[in-house]
Amino acid sequence: LSKLPPRYSVVVGSNVSLFSVFTFMSNASLIRPLSEDAKLHLTQDLADFELVLDQFMTRAGGNVESKALGEIANGKAYAELRAVRQMLFWTGLDDKSKPAAVIAKSLLREVWVRDVRASTVFHYLFSFAPNLLSSPHHWKRMRVDEYVGTLVSLDGDTEEGESLDWMTTMACCDSYQQRESAQSALIGSSESSEGDPRVAAILMSLGPELLRRRRA
Repeated sequence: LSKLPPRYSVVVGSNVSLFSVFTFMSNASLIRPLSEDAKLHLTQDLADFELVLDQFMTRAGGNVESKALGEIANGKAYAELRAVRQMLFWTGLDDKSKPAAVIAKSLLREVWVRDVRASTVFHYLFSFAPNLLSSPHHWKRMRVDEYVGTLVSLDGDTEEGESLDWMTTMACCDSYQQRESAQSALIGSSESSEGDPRVAAILMSLGPELLRRRRA
């Protein structure tokens, strides 16, 4: 970037930063299972990542036309970077007596949810799901990096990727319901040994509203 005029280096730097943030967030949210230790480690990684990108943007613009990370794309990437740290410690599933619809409505009222892409929220919820509910990249038979590549374009655009991810999420939930029904018929119980069985219903209730808000 140092070989480019400041005006162009800022544009290139902005696109690189935007792509990096969204790609990192998408990769991180697909970690499954996500233990408490992993959440703490990831929180530190996010803080370090933010610092590196801030330094990168400062160097990209030189002393004249530097641009802060929070100024790129109306601050959307920076806002998600910050909001995910709050999302990681969401405790909405702790009360096992709450129905899925109530949890979905409660999640929509969280302060951080407005700054996080719908796909990032979906992926995070998958980390709580039973094994029968496949993660999106597993359902598509893709590696994590390959799947994330379908969500974020090189210029940092995510609109098409968000729509594709929701379609995949719905397919995962539909497949889960079929598997759960088959397992219930086979062993006489729909209870999963691991994971929260409410996740699929929460996703289906949450998805349309999150996408509507994103487009508003």
